[in-house]
Amino acid sequence: MKRTIDNIPIFPKLVITFLIIMMPLFTLSLVFNELGKQEVKSQISNSITMNIHYYFMSLEKELERIIRTQQEFINDENLMQLSNSLSIMSDYQRTKAINDLKSRLTALKDSSIYIKDISVYVDSLNGTISTSNAEDTPSTKEEAEEIFKATYTSGIPITFWQDRLYLNLTYPNNVMNQGKSPQFIQNIELSMEALTNALSAFPQDGGAILFNDNWFIANNKYLEPLTAIQNKLAEPMQQSDTFTKQLEVGKAKYMVIYEKSMFLQASLLFYFPENVIVGQLKTYGTWFWLLVISSFVIVILFSYGIYLLIYRPLQTLIRRFRSVEGGNFNAVLTSIRGDEFGFIFNRFERTVVSLRTLIDELYVQKIRLQQSELKQLQMQITPHFLYNSFFILHRLIKNDDNQMAELVSKNLGDYFHYITRNGLEEVPFEHEVNHVRSYVEIQNIRFSNRIVVDFEPLPEVFRGVMIPRLILQPLVENAYEHGLGDIVMEGKLQIRFAMDADRLYFSVEDNGGGITEERMDEMVRKLNSEDEGETTGLINIQRRLKLKYGERGGLEMMHGALGGLLVRIYIPYDEENNDVSNINR
Repeated sequence: MKRTIDNIPIFPKLVITFLIIMMPLFTLSLVFNELGKQEVKSQISNSITMNIHYYFMSLEKELERIIRTQQEFINDENLMQLSNSLSIMSDYQRTKAINDLKSRLTALKDSSIYIKDISVYVDSLNGTISTSNAEDTPSTKEEAEEIFKATYTSGIPITFWQDRLYLNLTYPNNVMNQGKSPQFIQNIELSMEALTNALSAFPQDGGAILFNDNWFIANNKYLEPLTAIQNKLAEPMQQSDTFTKQLEVGKAKYMVIYEKSMFLQASLLFYFPENVIVGQLKTYGTWFWLLVISSFVIVILFSYGIYLLIYRPLQTLIRRFRSVEGGNFNAVLTSIRGDEFGFIFNRFERTVVSLRTLIDELYVQKIRLQQSELKQLQMQITPHFLYNSFFILHRLIKNDDNQMAELVSKNLGDYFHYITRNGLEEVPFEHEVNHVRSYVEIQNIRFSNRIVVDFEPLPEVFRGVMIPRLILQPLVENAYEHGLGDIVMEGKLQIRFAMDADRLYFSVEDNGGGITEERMDEMVRKLNSEDEGETTGLINIQRRLKLKYGERGGLEMMHGALGGLLVRIYIPYDEENNDVSNINR
């Protein structure tokens, strides 16, 4: 099997390798797309249901307020005088009482958009006081009594009469049953237009109908399936006061939300096509598959480009390597290329010329330091931290926390800009600490309810001291991952700076579970070991410090006062460390 794979040409290998790498990403993307589709669908459905419930509750509370205010007119002084004392009132008193009563009726009308008109028929006046002078306003005793009688046939508290909706109040309430005339009959006409506009004002596009057995109001959207929907929901509406269902009418699927008000003796039915929700999501699915196809094409083109641009020059370079491997240091690999391979060919020849003089302890240490720093850079760019950072951004943007999202994105940009830029092996202490602060700021948002960070300000004397790049942040990352990884609340992280006569200290302490004495002795032994092996994490930092400063620099581990682990690095301090004149800030 291995022989068969080895015999496959490099171009098919490149294509297959890229596809194998990308297939998990495509699979995860497809799963996330489907999960996101279901979540968005559920969230939109819940949001619409809450909006419907809120509208119905608002309408019910508003009509309840109007009815309560209407009932207060029983004790209205002007109305009582006009009903009971009209014969002893002067013309002035009668006119004033009528005007005051009309002003109060007008105030009630203006207090709600759902009131179209208010009229009061006063038996002693044999006339009507109304907020409107429209000709179709009930103005006679017979019309007012007809509205009152309709209350017993078309329901309460809303009365349906001649294609209009009223709130009726008669005083005394049962006097007509005794064959007597009431003192007054008050009718509040509800605005059909305002109710229709309210049904049309839902944020979701769909059909809405407010109804009972005698009347209904609709927003005139999606009227075609309304009858079929009502027929299918006849039994559920009798069994439950509220529900959300999916119905299939013809070839279309509808989401239906139903809620009944016992106070209004009316029901609200809201329905909309399901593709209103999933239509845009289906578009995203189409774009996803277009992206997959495009990715396959890009992989093939990219693999072929690599084959042409890299494989052929590599063959030339491999032949020269084999020549050197055979002991031939005299053959010359000439190149007139101006690209990176040309640079590599020329540098290779220089390397061959200098090879015999560079294989010594200093060269080995330099290569070891470069490899250690490269692995340190690779260790920093962890997908886990990157994914967590993007999930934090997603959550903040979803919650409209733009200020915090801006802070995260800035720190994330500063973080990856710092660890990926090339050039300097040493940087000022201040630059390294700023990088640590960016990392901590992002972690503070992630662990805001679990970990409190005490980050001491950087002393002035530390700022210009030159140190190896990416030497501090792994200590803080180690505390988050190992020291505080299992902390669910009241986690503490302290970052401190200190100095003595000839040393500068950077320490990180946590209140995690700590480690046993046996584990501490083992880790200290690894730190002080000269053996090759692990070159990442704390051991990597120790080796880099020893290569740079010898015995004057290094890393220490001990039990901290907070109950967890205290890790600190120390470097020598002298005037040469402060020379930063050649550093581009």
